[in-house]
Amino acid sequence: MSGFSIEFRFRGDDATIEAANRMRDGLAPFGSDRRSARIDGPFAMAWVQSVGFSRRDRYENQPVSAHERWSLLFLGRLSHRTELASKLDLADASLEKTSDCELAMMAWCRWGEDCRAHLYGSYSFVVCDNREQRVIAIRSAEKSQHLYWHKDRDRIILSTATQAIFAFPEIVRKVDDLKVADALVLNHQDFKRSFFAGVSVIGQSETFTVDRDGSTSTRFHDIFQHVAPIVYERDEEYVEHARELVDRALDTVFDAPGKPAVGLSAGLDSTTLAVCMIERLRARQGDRRAKLKSYTSVPGKEWDGRVRPGWIGDESGPVKAFAGMYPELDAEFVSNSVIPADTYIDRYQSLAEMPVRGVNNITSGMAIRERCVRNGNKILVSGSAGNGTISFAAAHIMFAKWLRSARWFKFAREARLYTKRRPNAHFATVLRHALLTNLPDRLYDKYLVAAGRDGTTGFEFFSAIRSDYASDIGLADRMRELEWDDRYRLLPDRRAMMRLMMQSGARNHGGGMFEAGRIVTGVETISVLEDRKLMQFCYAIPDDQFYRNGVDRRLIKMMMRGKVPTEITNAPRGEQGADWHSRRTREIERLGEEIDRLKGIPSIADRIDLERMRQVIAKWPTETPIDKSDYAEYAFARYGLARGLAVARFINQVEGRN
Repeated sequence: MSGFSIEFRFRGDDATIEAANRMRDGLAPFGSDRRSARIDGPFAMAWVQSVGFSRRDRYENQPVSAHERWSLLFLGRLSHRTELASKLDLADASLEKTSDCELAMMAWCRWGEDCRAHLYGSYSFVVCDNREQRVIAIRSAEKSQHLYWHKDRDRIILSTATQAIFAFPEIVRKVDDLKVADALVLNHQDFKRSFFAGVSVIGQSETFTVDRDGSTSTRFHDIFQHVAPIVYERDEEYVEHARELVDRALDTVFDAPGKPAVGLSAGLDSTTLAVCMIERLRARQGDRRAKLKSYTSVPGKEWDGRVRPGWIGDESGPVKAFAGMYPELDAEFVSNSVIPADTYIDRYQSLAEMPVRGVNNITSGMAIRERCVRNGNKILVSGSAGNGTISFAAAHIMFAKWLRSARWFKFAREARLYTKRRPNAHFATVLRHALLTNLPDRLYDKYLVAAGRDGTTGFEFFSAIRSDYASDIGLADRMRELEWDDRYRLLPDRRAMMRLMMQSGARNHGGGMFEAGRIVTGVETISVLEDRKLMQFCYAIPDDQFYRNGVDRRLIKMMMRGKVPTEITNAPRGEQGADWHSRRTREIERLGEEIDRLKGIPSIADRIDLERMRQVIAKWPTETPIDKSDYAEYAFARYGLARGLAVARFINQVEGRN
């Protein structure tokens, strides 16, 4: 865990050590073992660190300087280090004692801004150039910590946390209206705007430059733009290549201190990673005595068992079947039923500097991380992002493509094979999905009205935002300008859908949670399947590697053929937090009292529909609602209520009320 901040006085004034110390003290929550504050001409620099998350923590000492010109501050973790060292002519013996920030500086000295093409992993860094009097900030394409910036007449401050920016008393801490509205409707597209007025964010895959006159520029690097198609003669070659990339991405996990654990569900993504990790342990140990700890979230005993049709709320059954195949797996099943739903929200939000969006899932995640701490696991491997890479579901996109291109025979044959594999699937359903995917927005909206579904899509269905507030700030126009579709339509092209999933929206927006999660839990979560090499490979290969002959998510199923039980390959989709209703029922009276208190705070009452929230609580259903026929406000009860309270608490934090 660490953090950094720089102040660049671009008018030519020298920086002061007081400014560096002020930023360092503001960063205190993000690192307690090492701290530094330094000035170099117009640059004031601050850095903090907590050790224990990398074998090379003890070699970190920032900022790193080179050629009496550059100073670099770094946060994150590099992957594919051996490949990078080879390019830099760095011997293996030296690599072991070379920190990631030093590698980043060596790459900068070799390639300048083009170094990002050679750096893989989850990282954010800034370079101060004393000769040219400028600052260059770079964020990786993979999940990385936000870089915030604030500029006034004489200076710019860049930091991994706004606490260092607001450490200067003249910079006012104030909520940004548009960003609060975005949070309430789950619009993540404006990832350059922070939740604070006057503070901006550098997005993933961006290079941000500040020159000596204070002018700023931003370049977005599309990681898919120059990816050449990959075509092999045999399916096995795609499988071998994908497996090699997953194994190489796991190097980062096994390079960390201590024993890693894996968050395990009934899905193919996490079980694939568990298989790869177990096979790696076998190769290392030479026997089956080495254990891999896994954690699976399960509903509490009060759950009534209700879940959406075609979904599974308790994933323990398939996971137990999987564990039966691998004696090395030490599977633990964790219930979050004893943890109040809002236990960690305030702490998370104060460090992440943004409202928590996955309120229903935060307690299950925290319960697992508490077990990790108890069992000495500091690294938790996650299967997130797999649905955008090796387990991409392409069936309905392909059906729409064949229908659009008038390949009727191909469509009919594949639809027959697809429905044959799925007892509850029908040809008419496949045809309807294909037609809807190809419809223009105007006709799609008319279909929703005709089908009586216009009230079950759009943010009004699930959001706690006040309708008059949304209208006053022009939220509908803003969403159109940002090309945000709150109906979550499927794009008609597989590669376009991958771009959407892996380069925009929630993945880019969530950087504020990245370092906060490690601080709150003491556990680092690594998303192996969003490795950039893996993303680019999956983008480059043909469509039929993801769907063919009735088999969807084909690549990952070929990778795991014979390695997972049928209970996993045939498992329905897992419903995270399926026991949300029973957990919230225990707290419903207290939540009602909190809403009543919020009514007296204009900055909250003017933005959030507290009356609707109170009515939902007053008519709280006795069993878990799973659709509109159960309870007209079921989506609001599940999502809008919790998110509305999270945003309200965030506003209170910013305005100094809690």
